[in-house]
Order: sequence, then C-alpha cells, then structure tokens
Amino acid sequence: MSTESPACKDAAAGLERATQGVRPPGESVLVPIATRCIDDRWPEAAIGCFADMLPDDLGKCAGALDVPSRDALFAVLAGHGSEPTSVSVVIARLAVLKVGIADCDRFVAAVASAMRCDNVPISVRVQLGNETADFWSLSTGGLPADAQEQIGAACGESLVALEREIGAAGCAL
Repeated sequence: MSTESPACKDAAAGLERATQGVRPPGESVLVPIATRCIDDRWPEAAIGCFADMLPDDLGKCAGALDVPSRDALFAVLAGHGSEPTSVSVVIARLAVLKVGIADCDRFVAAVASAMRCDNVPISVRVQLGNETADFWSLSTGGLPADAQEQIGAACGESLVALEREIGAAGCAL
C-alpha cells in the first residue's frame, strides 16, 4: 500500500508523537497508520485531529472516524503496543461509546475513569474496559421503555459496585 498522501503522513506523525509515551521504545506506527488512513479514506476532520493530536486525544480523534475505520485503527495500535497502549486504546474505545441510556453512559464513563487507577492491575483494567466496550457497543435503540429502565437500573447497580471496588483500591471515579 502506498503511504504517499501528505495529509495521511501528517495524521500518522501526530498519532506517533501523541502515543509515544504508551508504546515500547522503538515501536513505530507511522507506516501502518498512514496506510489505514489512505485505505479507509479518513475524513479531513479526523486527519486534522490526528495531525494535531495531544496524548489524551485518541478517543476524541477516533470519534471522527466511522466504526470500521476506528476499529481498524485500534487494532493497529493494540498490535504495536504494550500494556499502557492497551489502556489508552480502551480509554479511547470507551470515550466514543454512547449507549443512549443515561445510567449506562455514566457507567461507561466511570469505567473509563477506572482505567487510570494504577492500584488496580493493568490486566484487570484492560479486561474490564474491553468487556464494557464490547458489551455496550450493541445497539439499545428501539428497545421498549420498560426494557430501557431495567437496563438503566442494572447499569446503576454496576456503577455502585464499580465505585465501591475502585474506592477499595484507593482510587476515586
């Protein structure tokens, strides 16, 4: 694949810079990211966001991509990283996830916040984040009101349990 697009090269360079602190030294994502950008035809808004990306902007910039392009980006990053990269990818996945049920959206935001609790083993955080993102990526649109209420109540209970566990670990959400 050609990586001759100057704009995609800029996006890849920005993503490279912004993720250097969470990737192993010497691991580069320049070529695979530029290739994803070209092959997936990233929109100008995403390219500009990635080109100017700051370390905590992965979720914001990934939100400018369609779901298949976003998933492909996350796969590239996960395949070129370390445990800190995995946490960053999980945080980004959660940042773009909107369930559409208020209590569930609060739970997803709390899980994203829990990813920063260094007192919880990184493998546990990554598993929690990935399971949450995978489960809540399912559509809740079109569910009857009583089903949405039941789901919201379950999310509220899950949020209370998460707050208790993260608090016991010495972190706050």
